[in-house]
Amino acid sequence: MKQVHCKNCGAVFSEDLEVCPFCGTMNRKGSYRSFRHKVAGFVDSMLGLKDEVHKSTGMMVLTAFLRSVLLIAVVIGLAFVFAQTARIDAYNDPKTDQHALETILWEDENIEKLDEAYAKDDFETIGVLYVENSNVVRRWSHYADYVLKDQCKNILEYPHFSSYQLQNVLYFLFYPDYYVHGYDIKPADPELYESLRQSVLKMMEEKGYTEQELSEIYNTHADNYGYVKLADLDAYVKKE
Repeated sequence: MKQVHCKNCGAVFSEDLEVCPFCGTMNRKGSYRSFRHKVAGFVDSMLGLKDEVHKSTGMMVLTAFLRSVLLIAVVIGLAFVFAQTARIDAYNDPKTDQHALETILWEDENIEKLDEAYAKDDFETIGVLYVENSNVVRRWSHYADYVLKDQCKNILEYPHFSSYQLQNVLYFLFYPDYYVHGYDIKPADPELYESLRQSVLKMMEEKGYTEQELSEIYNTHADNYGYVKLADLDAYVKKE
C-alpha cells in the first residue's frame, strides 16, 4: 500500500488514512477517497430507495422529492471533488514534497545535536539550530525546557535591574506561557520549571521583593491577555 509523508510532522503512513495518526493533520488523498466512497454509497442507497418508491403509484411526490435531493447531492459532490482535486494537486507539488523530505532529513541529522547541546546547557548551539529549522526545533521534546532555562539564565545574569527585567520576572513567575506557546510544543517539565522559579524568587528576595508583592504587582497591571506594560512598572523598581 502506498505511503505518504505528513505535511506537518513528517511522519509516514498509509495514504488511505484521512488524517495523520501521529499529529491529526488532514491527509488530502485519504479524505478525497473517503468522500468518494460516501457519495457512491449515498447515491446507491437513494437509487435503491427510488426503485422501492416506484412500486407504489401513490408516492409520486416523494419520488420527485428524492430525485431533487439526489440531483443536489450529486452537484455538491462534484463541486467538492473538483475543489479537493485542485487542493491535492497543490499538495502534490514536487517542491512541497521536496521540502517535507528535507525537513525529515534535517531532523534525522540534527536531533542528537539538540539533545547533546541541551545536556550541556549549550544554548548557543540550540539557537543556531533553531535559526536553521525552527519548525523541527519547536517540536523537539526539550524545546519548552530549553526556552525556560535560557530565559531564567538571562534574568539571573541581566547586568542592571530595571523595569524591563522586572517585566520578564513577572512573566516568568506568573505567565510562563509568554515564553513557551504553540499547539505543537510539548509542555515543560513541572519540576524543572519549579526549580527555575525558585531561583528567580531567591534573586528577587535579595533585591527586596517578596513573592506576594510580585504577585500583587502582576495582578494589578496584567491585562486580559496577561501582558504588562513597561511604563506601569517603573514605580516598582527598587534601587540597589
